[in-house]
Amino acid sequence: MDLFNLDDHIPNLGIDPSSEHLEELFQLFKADFIDNVFYFDGCRVKIDVANSKEEGFETYPHTFVKIITRGDKGKRNFDKKRANKIHWIKPILENKDTQDVTCFQFLEADGKIRDYFWFKEGNFLVVMEKITPNYMIISCFHIDDARNQKYYEDKYTKRVK
Repeated sequence: MDLFNLDDHIPNLGIDPSSEHLEELFQLFKADFIDNVFYFDGCRVKIDVANSKEEGFETYPHTFVKIITRGDKGKRNFDKKRANKIHWIKPILENKDTQDVTCFQFLEADGKIRDYFWFKEGNFLVVMEKITPNYMIISCFHIDDARNQKYYEDKYTKRVK
């Protein structure tokens, strides 16, 4: 799939999604990563399918909820920009070897090396971690301001070489 043909999935998605919209987004994610095995660099892409503990999202898998919400250690809130691009994850990974996706590894403060796949033109970033023998989706998000743009540009500059 051509990355430049990707758009938001639900036009005018609000900050408080209907149950129908939430289910529609989940079905996209489910088709890409639960119903069909997806291999990336020879490794199976795994997600945490345990039910989320986030209030209002308890019937959905943890990884799905982490991708469609935003927040730190405390309560997470629905993030329409992340959620509306949930169908971008797989095409970005499939196009990692093109000039459209900037790929790099970064040594995190906890000592883990994570892989970053940045579709700069679409301001969307996928973060994965190899947990042998699989790859895990750690997070995905829309880079929505100049501060975040600079933060990830700095990470790229300090990447593992």
